[in-house]
Amino acid sequence: MTVAATPIGRASESFGNLRHTALSAFWFGSNFLWIPLTTVLIQSQVDAVVPRGSQNSAIGFAIGIGGFLAMTVPPLVGAWSDRLNTRFGRRRPIMVAGTLLTIPGLILLMTAGSYPQIVAGYVIVQFFFNAAGAAYAGIIPDVVPAQQFGKASGFLATMTQLGIGGGLGVTSALGSARAIYLIFMAVIVLTLIPTIWAARNEGLAPIAPHPRRSIGDAIREFLRPLHEGDFAWVVFTRLMISAGITAVLYNLHNFFRDVVLTPATSPDAFTSNWLLVVVLTALPFGLFGGLLSDRWHRRKAFVYLSGGAQAFVAIVFIAFYPSAIPFVFALGVAYGVGYGLYFAVDWALACDTLPDKSQSAKDMGLFHIALTMPQAIIPFFGGPLIDYLNGAHGNGGYRIVFSSAVVFLFVGTVFVSRIKSVR
Repeated sequence: MTVAATPIGRASESFGNLRHTALSAFWFGSNFLWIPLTTVLIQSQVDAVVPRGSQNSAIGFAIGIGGFLAMTVPPLVGAWSDRLNTRFGRRRPIMVAGTLLTIPGLILLMTAGSYPQIVAGYVIVQFFFNAAGAAYAGIIPDVVPAQQFGKASGFLATMTQLGIGGGLGVTSALGSARAIYLIFMAVIVLTLIPTIWAARNEGLAPIAPHPRRSIGDAIREFLRPLHEGDFAWVVFTRLMISAGITAVLYNLHNFFRDVVLTPATSPDAFTSNWLLVVVLTALPFGLFGGLLSDRWHRRKAFVYLSGGAQAFVAIVFIAFYPSAIPFVFALGVAYGVGYGLYFAVDWALACDTLPDKSQSAKDMGLFHIALTMPQAIIPFFGGPLIDYLNGAHGNGGYRIVFSSAVVFLFVGTVFVSRIKSVR
């Protein structure tokens, strides 16, 4: 007889620090790959094969295509995993297959000597690793006790910063793209293993098939969480804050090259080191912020502080175009405070407001769109805008795009107040 899935977040499950660490290990591997790949390596590889003057446009196109896949794949794969019945669970088979199928894309990037090969490899990585991430997003609300969502979010924030720091450290230390990509392959596979172990009880109870609906009803039901209730406000505010982060993050490499650095300084190494300062600062704020948000039962205050800190850094970049290296690194510290505080409660807000626990992966996939949609849109249009305005007005394109970051961060921070069921 078919039965309903096990309720989300059972308090009776044993969930100590070791299991939290193992469950969040995959997030370490994910961020070890994504941030260096999308903020340093793609930019550097494209700059090497595309004429100067069109580099920002070429980077924006590649990042935009990848961002479109990162936006569309997670909710669709998440919905599939909500309905999947296998002896190995609902999420874990997709995670394993997606991770392994990411490796051919990394091999293409590792050997790329042309722009089309870079784009092809990047598309494969975006498709399959986002599929693995979509299934993973459903595991957190599936197996973590509800009263520990803040703690789980803190562990995920910690793994985010450790993964970013580790990936950027390797990228900065190694001069060979071949070696970097080989390390990426090893890390994403090795960090998958403890997460599969920690989620061993996931999806073992068979689930009842969903009732048949018309295509129109199915689409409306699929998208309903985006326009109803507190979850919709969580998605909207994440969309705005992610847009603000994206407008700065994906243009830093060339901003540093054109505005901050002398021609003799490598933008690859400088960008990696600046981002390392950001994540090292963010690390304690992410871990302890999540724990404190559970203890104090306050999550929105962390978002307010985060938006203010990140907007401050963008405003200083816009107003002063700083070139004093110590000051630029000090801004990295300020940015890291905001970055860590936001990701301390990011996942907790989503898990707290999920509208239907039986469709957690699909809805977390919609939540993931708020992170990835800006990656599809902002670089696609922002890159050509920077090239156009820089050509006519020095480096004025960066000022315009970074100004948009301040607007996005302000809107996302202010509208967090509309989330009523979470303090």
